[in-house]
Amino acid sequence: MITYSVETDWPAFRRDIEPLLELHWREIALDHTSIKLNPDWDEYARMDKAGMLHLVAVRNDGLLVGYFIGIVRPHLHYKDSLTSFCDVVFIKPEYRQGMVGVKLFKAVTNSLKERGVQKVYLNTKAHHDFGVVLERLDYRKTETIYTKVVN
Repeated sequence: MITYSVETDWPAFRRDIEPLLELHWREIALDHTSIKLNPDWDEYARMDKAGMLHLVAVRNDGLLVGYFIGIVRPHLHYKDSLTSFCDVVFIKPEYRQGMVGVKLFKAVTNSLKERGVQKVYLNTKAHHDFGVVLERLDYRKTETIYTKVVN
């Protein structure tokens, strides 16, 4: 049975996402040879203690199969506006059929609204774009980001 839930136990959530991170990185990251996966677990723990992390899990009979991690804070340009910035979002490939992604984004949006968030920034990769799903959920495309490895 697939469930969607906001989770508040960062150490337990971290243990659950660790087996999925390399799969996620290999699928999404473009610069594998020059930038290695090395999460800053101390910074995540600091943000958790500060109440800044927003964790939403997709589980199949308790096993983590997808996740969203958002960073919630007042926007630097609009200090009166509580904002969520997507850190990572991932669903294991075998769970990307049906409405799993749609239900995850609905759970994310609803739980952030309940938390008092006014605006959600949710990004997709150009080579792995799920913007059509977001647009169906009334998100709108507002930016294009360019990157360059400089070393």
